[in-house]
Amino acid sequence: MRIGYCSPFNPLKSGISDFSEELVGALAEMAEVVAFSPAKIDPATLDFCEVHDLSELDDSDLRDSLDVIVYHVGNNLECHDKILDMYFKYPGVLELHDVGLHHLVAEKATREHDWDGYRAYAEYCHGERGTEIVDSFFRGESAAPWETHPIDMSMNRKVIEKASAIIVHSEFAKQMVLGVRDDMPITVIMHHSVNSQEFLDDKYKKQCRDDLGIKEDDIVFGSFGFATKPKRILEILEAVSKYKEQGKRSIKFYIVGETAKELNLVERIEEFGLEDVVKVTGYTDLRDFEKYMCACDFCLNLRYPTQGESSGSLHRMLGMGKPVIVTEIGAFADYPDDIAVKVRYDEHEREDIFRAISRLVEDDEERKRRGSQAYIYAKENCDIEVNARKYISFLDQLLKQSWQADWEDVVISKLCELGLTDERYISHFGKTICFKEKSANA
Repeated sequence: MRIGYCSPFNPLKSGISDFSEELVGALAEMAEVVAFSPAKIDPATLDFCEVHDLSELDDSDLRDSLDVIVYHVGNNLECHDKILDMYFKYPGVLELHDVGLHHLVAEKATREHDWDGYRAYAEYCHGERGTEIVDSFFRGESAAPWETHPIDMSMNRKVIEKASAIIVHSEFAKQMVLGVRDDMPITVIMHHSVNSQEFLDDKYKKQCRDDLGIKEDDIVFGSFGFATKPKRILEILEAVSKYKEQGKRSIKFYIVGETAKELNLVERIEEFGLEDVVKVTGYTDLRDFEKYMCACDFCLNLRYPTQGESSGSLHRMLGMGKPVIVTEIGAFADYPDDIAVKVRYDEHEREDIFRAISRLVEDDEERKRRGSQAYIYAKENCDIEVNARKYISFLDQLLKQSWQADWEDVVISKLCELGLTDERYISHFGKTICFKEKSANA
């Protein structure tokens, strides 16, 4: 099988760039991979596969040499605009990293000064309700829809309808896609983790801490990836400040990655009096990114509002055996309670974050127990070689036209088609599935 793999790669700064570099390496052990990038790649980075500029997909001979083309799409215009342009010219398999694409659509409209096009796009994706929300924003009566309606105005219909098949990273995303097109060939392949015993080795963790100047007795935690308002960084800082005043142990909080200017982090850290507790690293390469993560005792991966995304950095944390604090929303609500401490996103959020941090800082045994469970979960569900085999299997089924939908999805689709969507039917269906699964496992 010869796979065209269209994705951002480094030097484009993106979690998807790191994700793709690792995954392509695993796929190349099982198939012939041809990488296409919107930015020039150092060939040495992907010396195990054929590499092309994305524009070379216009070469019909090169396209014809491929059995399948996979397009990686996320909610970042810089990384994915050219990929989407090529995807609409030569449709193929869509790998949807963010179900909500509203930010990308709005950023494109802003860049091109095309608000009429933005309104038309909203109408196509969301009908009269979409245009009413957009018009209210245009009249200055409401906030930006991409902030207030990131999921119920996901702006993804055109992208989904063009796909020959779709890969997503969570069951939540899968059901969102099937709500747009219930006949879509689709599979869930969770973000991979790179499980390595090295990251579990206390000596290696100590070495990472020594390299970073972290004291042995400090309890260290971090937030990773591009720091934005939805990552709840300011709410975390408030909780850290509260713990510093009331807590019993010495702590350090690392914000690892680029930060959005709107956060004004330097000023906010000074306001909270956290200059001695919080460190902002800025962008780091993957090696240092993992070093900071390994140095942590636990990690935070909060999201509100959600774009229906999953998180590659979260799975990297789990693969290192790190307990995590997540927002109980979207795909993040599905992680087992024994590895993820979940916080609400309503008026209880700040107190929940404070309590979660306090709990993991002060209970050494709970951190150890959750960390062990996190590693086991990642090994069983997110192993990169297992994931690569799932990719190959799904693409092979598509090529052989042998793919079949999950029976649960077929039944749900039929219920919706018949209008049997009230609580009685859904409850009965859910209980029936649970009964069958218990009987099968008995």
